[in-house]
Order: sequence, then structure tokens, then C-alpha cells
Amino acid sequence: MNNRPLILITNDDGVHSPGLLALIEAAYGLGDLLVIAPENQQTNMGRGALAGENVGRIRIKKINTQIGQIESYAILGSPAQAVAHGILELSERTPDICLSGINYGENLGLAYTCSGTLGAAFEADSFGIRSIAFSRAIPFEKQRSNQFHKMDWEIVKSLARKIIFDAINEGIIYGARILNVNFPEFTEQETEMRITKQANMNCGKYVNPGNRDLNNALMLQWIKNSEISKAPEDTDIYAIHFDNVISLTPLTPIMSIPI
Repeated sequence: MNNRPLILITNDDGVHSPGLLALIEAAYGLGDLLVIAPENQQTNMGRGALAGENVGRIRIKKINTQIGQIESYAILGSPAQAVAHGILELSERTPDICLSGINYGENLGLAYTCSGTLGAAFEADSFGIRSIAFSRAIPFEKQRSNQFHKMDWEIVKSLARKIIFDAINEGIIYGARILNVNFPEFTEQETEMRITKQANMNCGKYVNPGNRDLNNALMLQWIKNSEISKAPEDTDIYAIHFDNVISLTPLTPIMSIPI
């Protein structure tokens, strides 16, 4: 009988993301790894699912890491579909924990519901599997891009590893089922880890495009929200954007208010 934890790893930026590679290396040695991620960029998918020809197709993908070559799976599907297929088709036993990330760009405030990184975590939770969503802040103008912003991952990997180790051995803080972790872009080994609340605002906002021909395609411009300066000090947005500390937000998937 295998007593090693089974760690399911995914990423909404796709199987080629350096953030996925960083998370694999952070978790390596803490258990058996099962890696499955979308074959292409699936940011902003939330917990949604793709439909259409070839959806659900899974191919083996070799990922070169610092500890050697890791066999992973690339799926034509969303992050949530990657998690579901991983659990139902690729796991011989139920994963002990799901790790999603490390996302390019922070997932804070009201972004939770549109985040593919968190969507994967919520999907795993629906199977009764505790989950951690990892994200890292990058310059706002580089977010929602198919180009991966170059960053050094060594310190973030080491801090992520500690968070993963503690979650496997002691459980997620406050008995939460999901933990949303956000790293500042420039994280140091001594950067504070702070337990935060979800802010009731977005970090960005859409811009009115003005008069246009509605027959033409248009993607609304997404810009930084100047109102984030009003975020309370105990929130995830304040921690990342003003104090430059690591934000740990324990979550529940239940959205209804107590009645």
C-alpha cells in the first residue's frame, strides 16, 4: 500500500507555463505527483468547461525540471476539466491535495470567480479534495497575455514548498478547504506571510469603448482600478498592492450568507 500523499498539480496558464514548472519543483519529494494542465492558455476560465471537437483529449507531455524529466498530461480543456479528468481517469487513488498555479498575475478580491487558478481549486474541492491556489503578482500591463513575463522563481518555490508541506501535514489554516496564496512580484525569503480576507473590489476594471460598430469584434480594455487604495488593511488586495507581503486567504466554496 502506498502511503505517500498523492499531489494533483494543474495550472490555468497551460502546460508550458514556467509557473507550473515552479510549482512542480516546489512540491517534488513531498509526495507522488500527478500533473495535468490545459494544453494552451486558459486564463479567466473560472470553473467553466470547454465544449466542442477534441475536448477532453489528453496527451502525455514530458516536462524538464531541475530534478529531471517529469511525465505530465496536457488536456484540451479548462483548468477545472483538467482536475476532473485527472481525478477520474488518471488517478489510481484519490489525491490528498490539489495545487493550482503558480499563476501569472495575482488573484485577489472579486477576481476569485473568474480565476481559472481558483476554478481548478474549487473543482477539486467538489471532489472533497483540499486545495491551494498559488498566484504571483506581475506588472498589470503584462497580465492576460500569452507571453510569460520572465521572473526568478527560486525564493517563491521555497516558500510555496513550506506552505504545501504544512498543508499536507497539518491541514490548511483555520480548517479551511481551500487556501488562496498570492506572492508579491518581488518576494524575498524573509517576506512576511499574512492571513487576509477577500477584498470586496476588483484590482482592475473594464473601460467603456465609446461609440463603435457593434458588428466588429472587440475585447474590452482592462485597466488598473484606482479605487484599490480604499481596500481595508486586512484584505488580500492591501497585502499585495500596498504592504508587499504574501497573502494567505482561507476560503470556503459556500457563497450563501447565514440565514
